[in-house]
This record gives sequence, C-alpha cells and structure tokens, in this order.
Amino acid sequence: MHEPGIRKTFKPGQWPMRVATGLALMVTAIIYWPVVHANFVWDDLVDFRDNAWLTHGHAWMHYVLRDFNHWTNYFRPLIVALFTLQVRLFDVTPGPMHAVNLGMHLINMALVGLLARHACRAAGRDDRQTTLMASLCMLLYGLHPVLIEPVVWIGCQFDLAATLFMLLGLLANISIKAPFTRAAVVALMFLLAAGCKESAASFPLILAATDWAILAKPRETGLRQALATFASRNWRTFAAMLVAGLVYLVVRYWALGHLIGQYANGPSSRFGRLQEACFIYLQYWRMLFLPMSGMGPVHPVDVHRFDPISLYPLLTDTVALSIVAVGLYFAVKRASAFGCIVVAMTAALIPVLHITSVAFDSSLYHERYVMTGLAVACGMLPLIQWPPLDHHLQRPLGWAIGAICATWFLFATIAIRTTIPLWSNSINLWRWALIVSPKSLDADNNLLSAYIMSKDYDAAQRLVDKLQSQHVQCTPCMLNAAILANAINEPDRALIALEQVRSSREILVDKPLFSQYLLVTGQALVLQGHLPDAENLFHAATRLNPLNPQPWQGLSVARALQGQAGQARQALSSALPLLPPNKRNDARDSIEKIIQMNRQHASPHAARP
Repeated sequence: MHEPGIRKTFKPGQWPMRVATGLALMVTAIIYWPVVHANFVWDDLVDFRDNAWLTHGHAWMHYVLRDFNHWTNYFRPLIVALFTLQVRLFDVTPGPMHAVNLGMHLINMALVGLLARHACRAAGRDDRQTTLMASLCMLLYGLHPVLIEPVVWIGCQFDLAATLFMLLGLLANISIKAPFTRAAVVALMFLLAAGCKESAASFPLILAATDWAILAKPRETGLRQALATFASRNWRTFAAMLVAGLVYLVVRYWALGHLIGQYANGPSSRFGRLQEACFIYLQYWRMLFLPMSGMGPVHPVDVHRFDPISLYPLLTDTVALSIVAVGLYFAVKRASAFGCIVVAMTAALIPVLHITSVAFDSSLYHERYVMTGLAVACGMLPLIQWPPLDHHLQRPLGWAIGAICATWFLFATIAIRTTIPLWSNSINLWRWALIVSPKSLDADNNLLSAYIMSKDYDAAQRLVDKLQSQHVQCTPCMLNAAILANAINEPDRALIALEQVRSSREILVDKPLFSQYLLVTGQALVLQGHLPDAENLFHAATRLNPLNPQPWQGLSVARALQGQAGQARQALSSALPLLPPNKRNDARDSIEKIIQMNRQHASPHAARP
C-alpha cells in the first residue's frame, strides 16, 4: 500500500532557514545566559553538594537504579548517570551544570523548529512562510516564561531529556520511510525517554495525535481511509513501542522491586480524584496563556477540598472535560489541526494529572510539567489554516500580528530576566515562594535552611520565632530550629526543638529525617560536653546514611575532643572523599586545630564542632 508522508527532504543548505534558526537559538541563549552564574538550589543542594551519592567511588551504580534522593517511585537511570558524569567532570560546580540545562533547552528548541517545518510542508506553505513560522514556533517555545523553571533548575534535566527523546521520536516517525527501521528507531526513543522520566508513558498518544495531524490527512482522504492508512502505517511502530514498554517495566521492576511502591493521600472518593485531575488540567492551560500568574516553585493545595460536591468544582469539571471532548471531536471528525493540538497537549499532561494515586510531592502542579506538551503544540502550530482574507486586509493584519508577537517576546524576555535571579540562590527562591504561597510549610522550611546555610542567623531566628508563635506543625522546621540553635551555641534550646521532632510521626517513617535528627542531636550533645553519647549518635547516623559526610565529621570532632587523635583522623578519612573538593582542606584543618587545642589545653569542651 502506498504510504503517505513527506517524500521530499528539506534542503539543509537553504540559507534563510539556517540563518533564522541560528538567530532564534542565539537570541534565546543570550537571554538565558545569566543562568550559568546561578547556584545550586532546592534538591540540587542535597543531591550534589551535601551527599556523595554520585561523587564517591562506585556508589553511583546503586543510585542510578534506586534510592537516588530517597525516591521510591522513580526510575530514571539515564539522567542519574548524566548527573554522575557532570558532578565528577565539573567538580560539583553549578555553573557548567546550568550550561548543560541551557544546551538541552536549545536542542529542544531546534527540534521544535524541525517539527514545525514538517508541519509547514504538510500544510502546503512555501519556503518563506516555512522559514518565518518555524522560527516563530522556536521562539515561542524557547522564550515561553512557563519554561523558566526547567532551564534554570539543574534538577529539571529529567524533564529536558525526556522531552528531547520524545521530540526525536516524533521526528523519526515523520521522516523515516522504511517501516521496520522507523518502528525500531521510534521504540528506541520511547525507551530512552522512559529512562529519563516516567512521563514518557504519554508518548504513544502524542505520536498518534501528531501522526494523525501531519501524515494521515483525513481532510483529503476521508475519515475511513485516513483511519485505515493510519493503522497500516503505524501498527509496526506501536507494536515496537509495546515491546519497548514491556522491557522498561521489567527493568524497572528488577531495579526497584516494584512498579508503584508509594501511594499518595489524595481525595477519598473517585469523584474527588476526578475533580482534582480537572483542576490540575485547567491550571496547566492557564499557565500556557498566563504564565506569570501565580508562578512559583511550589503550588500547595489541600486535596481534600475536592471531596465535597459544590457548584464551582462542578463547573471546573465541566470546562475541563469539555476541552477534552471538543478537542477529540474536532481532531477526529473535523480533521482540525487545533483539535489535534488540544489532544496532543492533553496526552502530554495525562501523567501529571494525578489520575492514579501515585505519590507526588506536596505541590499539585509545576510549571515544568507543561514542557513536552508545549513543545509538541508549538511544532504543530503551522498546521492551523487561517481563512482567506481580502487583499486589503492582509497588510494591516500582518502588521497587527507582528506587533502582537513583538510585544509578547518583549514581555517574555523581561519575565525571564527578572525570574532568573529568583532561581539563582536559595534565599531569593524561597522568599519568592512565600510571597506566592504564604502558607507553604515547605517554603518556610527551605527558607530557614537557606538562612542557616548563608549564616544569616538573625533572619533565621526571626523566622523560627514566627513559626513558633503561630504554633505551626512543621517537623523539618523544628529540626532546622535545632540546627540554628547549635550554630549559635545554644544546645539547650536545640534539644527543646529536637524533643518536638522526636515526638512527631514523620520521624518514624522518614529515614532521611531520622538520620538528620541523630546528627543534630549528636551536635547538641557535643556542645554540652556529652561526648560518648554524641559519638554513639554519630555512629548510628553513619550507618543510616554512610554517604553523608556530616555524621563522619561529627564523629571525628567527638573523638578529637576526647583526645582520640588517631580515631578522629580515621573518621575524617571517611568524610573527606564525600565532601566537595573545595571543602576538604577546611575540614582537615578544623580537626587538626581541635586536636592541637586539646593537646595544649587538655580541655575537651573548649572547642566547638
């Protein structure tokens, strides 16, 4: 059977397209360039600076498969391996890792441009229109403010890489003529995307929507013929993706010991879960058109608000389900490009709509989750055909559209340049988060950590006092309050805060929290002079998390203060390889100073840890 598709290859030597593509990439790189001066924030601090999961010996081989960042549901070996390469190659320096994020974003931009060129050809546009529209689609994707988070935050390389492989899969499906080769390449891209992030599960549906819009051409052949052509062309590809999906599930089960291991505390009823999914779905559409409204690193929402039946949630459900239904109707029945874009966007969002009860973080949604859907939508925009206009209206309408585009790109540039500094250090990030979400305990706790890390103890104490005056139930906040008290040499105050931590439920189920509790309690006991008890706690903490250098350092301090110089150096030798290279000399000098002071003054309580 004759196989529809794009038979003519693009001419890569066409200078207008090359120049336009290069300019779009260069403009985006310049606008985002300040990101290379940003620091580690949020999970990056734990993953790359505070723990030696990826930097020490062969431990990375374990964390590539499981337990990275204490995750139980996530299996993302390709990006954890990429992180390992980066932290070792760049010596745990954030700048080059941010440059990797930017480079991946620019590659995705170029792939969106290629997809848009295919869409232009399918829509019958000439070379001039193709050059213009593909470049605008690239810029719309590259400069859309909703993607600031994944470009600026190193931890979003999961999302960037998954989107990259899915775009490559879509382009392979359009470009490769040989059916079996096409099926093999597309299935490989699907498997690679799944190895980056679980959201790749949406790829088969996205591919179906783009193939239907660009290649099946139901308007030209009729619905029945288009369906037959679609099935004939793609059955091998979907069979190959099914095999790839099964391979992924087998490897995932082997690595994690389960497919889904932790479930979320969501709405108690099915209707509540439907309302939650519809609410999240509309939030993502809002982000596309009003990206700066409510933008922030966290979006905490009480999920139990979705259980009761009331007018507003019912209206939300109606609007969300109507968007899906109208998109499907126009995509299938009317062969509408706009309908296909809605279907592709919806398919890309399915993994993050909380349809299943898989545990997510405390935020219901994040800006970065729009990335794949936005990329596909931008690549498909040239398929939309505008009705023919009167000759006299074409020029003024062109000027109006140009003015709108210029205004949007100016707005996007300002948004990017003003938001990058907010993501560039932890204090700015969490102050901003509290402005957007003033009731977020995660933001309170992370801001408190940032103050302590930067040694702004006055600001940290004010925040602790505020939380305590409001009787906030926040176990991590109280743990940070104890860390602050230790830092200002008030161990009695630290132990009061630690008592609240000890009596909490979280400490019974949260292994990292319990390990940190042991560490901070040991530090308080050192300050009080209870060195043998502190040593026991540090020992326990090293057993819980042997790749955290802090318990080893605490153990070294406790032994040095007891006059056990040899054992102190031995504990320090376990800590040094786990520390970033630029902190090792300071740690070594600190222990040697304690040993010397202990020898000179014979006073084990004279020095602080």
